[in-house]
This record gives sequence, C-alpha cells and structure tokens, in this order.
Amino acid sequence: MELLLICLSLWILQCNSAGADSIIHIGAIFEENAVRDDEIFQLAISDLSLNDDILQSEKITHSVKRIDANNPFQAVQEEMFGDRIGMP
Repeated sequence: MELLLICLSLWILQCNSAGADSIIHIGAIFEENAVRDDEIFQLAISDLSLNDDILQSEKITHSVKRIDANNPFQAVQEEMFGDRIGMP
C-alpha cells in the first residue's frame, strides 16, 4: 500500500480569549487506497490528544483528504487550492 503524504501541516488555528487554550489542526493527504495509513494517522492523532504530558491545554483537530492514486499532480493541487474548498 503506497502512502502519498504530501501535507502534514501543524499550525495553530485559534486561541480563545483567555489565551491559555489553543486548537492545533493537522491535515493530511492520502491516496484513496491508503486506508490503513489513514487509520494509523487517526490513531496517532488520538494518542497525541490524550497525552497530557505533551499537550496540556491544547486541543487537536484533524482533516484527511483522499486523492486519486492515478493523478500524480492532484496532491499538489489539493495543497495549493485546499483553502478554497474548505480544507485548512
């Protein structure tokens, strides 16, 4: 199973008014046939979210975009134009 992980970005999307809590969004792009990779990615996000030693006041959200394995340029297009279609 091939993994095409072009975008694994980590950034802070927003902070609440008190400034103590923040939301960290992690996005990934996988080929359609990379079901196992998607499961592992979501498991890693879940484990990270539950680890209070690493994240004390942060909340993690994630998004996964699936692309066609036969189109080598789709991952680049999704990354470049992701904001236009609602993917952070």
